[in-house]
Amino acid sequence: MQSKTSGNTPPSRELIDIRNLTDAQFLSLGLPTLVYVRKGSLLGQESFAIYAANGELMGTTEDSEMVRSAIDEHALVATLLH
Repeated sequence: MQSKTSGNTPPSRELIDIRNLTDAQFLSLGLPTLVYVRKGSLLGQESFAIYAANGELMGTTEDSEMVRSAIDEHALVATLLH
């Protein structure tokens, strides 16, 4: 499969062959909508951090409801990591 765009595909979105990804294409998988949440501790307080699919920190909070609200508000998709 070759990279190409069609009349129905927005110009900024190219079709790619996932069997032959470049390093840059692999790092961008899931961007900008796929995120994961990591629970942790900050200065002795429970905290939650939202990370983009490429591991970039997007934000932190001590309020789990705020995490849910941010994900919903920005139409993000959260996934679990094992």
